[in-house]
Amino acid sequence: MAMQRLALALFALLGVSLIVGGVLYLVTDRFMPYHAAALQTEWDALEPNLQGLILGLIKGLGAGSLVAGCATLYMVIGALRGKLRPYRRLLPIVATGYSALLCYATWTVYTSTPAKPPLLLTIAYVVIAVFASTILNVQRTVPSDART
Repeated sequence: MAMQRLALALFALLGVSLIVGGVLYLVTDRFMPYHAAALQTEWDALEPNLQGLILGLIKGLGAGSLVAGCATLYMVIGALRGKLRPYRRLLPIVATGYSALLCYATWTVYTSTPAKPPLLLTIAYVVIAVFASTILNVQRTVPSDART
């Protein structure tokens, strides 16, 4: 039970982090400094149509992060209320799936441009999600001779 609570705490930490990142991207009115480095230009130097496109992509990523974070927290709360069974598989899929996709997108920017996006943060998200998933789904097995 203590290990399940640790897993749920890690999922909650991840959920809150995704929500914070999502809100940050949703309320921004320009790209982040690492986006400027990737494009090697400043926000004000972009044409309005390009600004609109980039801002739409940023807000789409922020919305995805917000939804994944809220879904993760919802499932953690449900599990803490004694309803772990429905979330035992779904929670790892949502948390690890979104974190892996976010990490892949960040890796793409990191390796394809001169920008230095928060790659270590997204790697940490994946590590936390995989570790929490493993803890949550590892079943203790009792040797057959100990059952008698």
